Amino acid sequence: MFDTDRGNADITLCIFPHLREFIAIDARENRSGGPAVLSLSISNVLGEEFYTNVERDFSKLLRRHDIGFLELMGIPQQVEAVVRANSLKRIIAELGILPPEGSNNPGGTVGVLFFAGTLLSFSVGQLREATGELFGKRLSPVMLEQLNDQLIDLMDKERKSISDTSQQDLVGLISGKSGPYVTLWESSGN
Repeated sequence: MFDTDRGNADITLCIFPHLREFIAIDARENRSGGPAVLSLSISNVLGEEFYTNVERDFSKLLRRHDIGFLELMGIPQQVEAVVRANSLKRIIAELGILPPEGSNNPGGTVGVLFFAGTLLSFSVGQLREATGELFGKRLSPVMLEQLNDQLIDLMDKERKSISDTSQQDLVGLISGKSGPYVTLWESSGN
C-alpha cells in the first residue's frame, strides 16, 4: 500500500486540512520515554513566535535589493516555503526536539501525511493495514491501536467538516450570499 522501501520517517505528522488538531508520531528510538503518538493543537503551533518569524522572513523576501520582476513573480512559492519551514520549526519545538547547534534540521527525518482525497477515503481495515506497514515495527501494538483510534476519529471529523463546508458553499452560491454570481451549469445551446 505504501512504499516502505524508502524507510520510515523518525517523525510523521498526520495533517487534517479542515481541523485544528493533528497527530505527531515520534518514532525515534532515542526519544526519552520511547516512541509516542501525540495529539497537537494548531493553536499551540501558530502562536506569536510563528507569526513574528513568518513576518520577518517575508519582509526579507520583499526587501531584497537585487530582486527583479521574475523573482517577484516567484514570491508566492517562496512565501509558501517560508510558512512551511516555520510551521515545521514550531512543530518540532512543540515536540520538545532541539536541533543540533547551528542547524535547522531536527536531527532526523520528518514525513507528512495529508488526510485528504484517497487517504481520507480509506476504510478502517485499509487504515489499519497502512499504519501497520508504516509503524508496526516501531510502535507497540497498544500504541498502534491508540494511533488507529485517533486517526479514525479525526478522519470522521475531517469528512464531516468537508461535508458541512460543501453544503455551506452550495447554499451560499444558490442564495447569492457567497459573493458574485457563479454558473453551476450552462447549456451551450447545441
